[in-house]
Amino acid sequence: MKIKIGVLVCILFTAPIGVNAHHSFRVHYIPEQHASVSGILTSARIRSPHSFLTVDVEGENGEIVSWDIETHAVPMIKRMGMEADDFKIGEEITVGGFPSRIEGKALILGLDFTMADGTSYSWRPNTLVPEGGLSEADSVVTTGLDRFQGTWGYEVDPNPHINAESPLPLNQAGLDAREAFDPLDTSALRCIPPHLPSLLYVPYLYDIQIVGEELRLQHEYFEILRTVRLDGQATQVDSANMYGTAMARVEEDAIVIESTGFSNLAAGLASDFDQNGVGTDIPSSDQKKITERYTVSEDGLALTAEYTIEDPVFLTETYTNSTVWKRLADGTELVPFDCDSDMAAQSTSQGG
Repeated sequence: MKIKIGVLVCILFTAPIGVNAHHSFRVHYIPEQHASVSGILTSARIRSPHSFLTVDVEGENGEIVSWDIETHAVPMIKRMGMEADDFKIGEEITVGGFPSRIEGKALILGLDFTMADGTSYSWRPNTLVPEGGLSEADSVVTTGLDRFQGTWGYEVDPNPHINAESPLPLNQAGLDAREAFDPLDTSALRCIPPHLPSLLYVPYLYDIQIVGEELRLQHEYFEILRTVRLDGQATQVDSANMYGTAMARVEEDAIVIESTGFSNLAAGLASDFDQNGVGTDIPSSDQKKITERYTVSEDGLALTAEYTIEDPVFLTETYTNSTVWKRLADGTELVPFDCDSDMAAQSTSQGG
């Protein structure tokens, strides 16, 4: 089906594509469809956790229709090969992506961009993980604690479950909390960073360094730094107890981190964007305990983060799952992530 509005707007049915974002894109957009808009770029705000563009398109009767484009945060924009200056106000641009779930709403989740000079930029499910792997110049340590050190990129599931039940063993309190979830009133929309284990599902860089007895876990997303001692000494990770009090130890071929002492958190067990929340945030209590177990593959190229959660207030039993991260090239830099509260809240009004 094609609908002509000015230059071109077309709706096509496509296979689902995995996108992880600040909030669950599935709430506001239709990933089974593809929309393409061509027009004049009139505004561009390249921020985190989302960027927003406005494209003016001339309609069939000469009227101007302003399309809103929601797109990636600054780190992902950069990894697509773009800079803020590439979005030139007053020039023609073509944007492809997912259309709004609200019929007739001039809104797209932008994934692909073609500029006036013909230069194209495209998002793919695993933008963080370079095609072709590491080069021969990259050093890979396969023994000792040094094998954990380096920068890692999460491999996003290209075919995520949509509107599925949570795999968490929720008790009645957990089920009631999930049922009460309001997608227009979430922690993420107030620039509150994700908790564990959701933090292990965001498609941003994860840098691990060991300095003496300190294990430093740097998450690019929201610039979260967790520092834990490897000698078993308990450390309060943050003053608000969002990440609890943690202690770490080396156990055979693994690094194990145990964290307790959490605050009551609105999205402490799952976020709407991850594979446990699948569309909803799920809270946790101050009885939450999470154990992370990190191992590295024999070739040193893959990091497995296995985690186990306990929370008798919301779960019937313990729950275990894992994520896999790929080693990135030496010198891969983490991009600053400065959450703009206005941009975060605009996800609500745009997706509305």
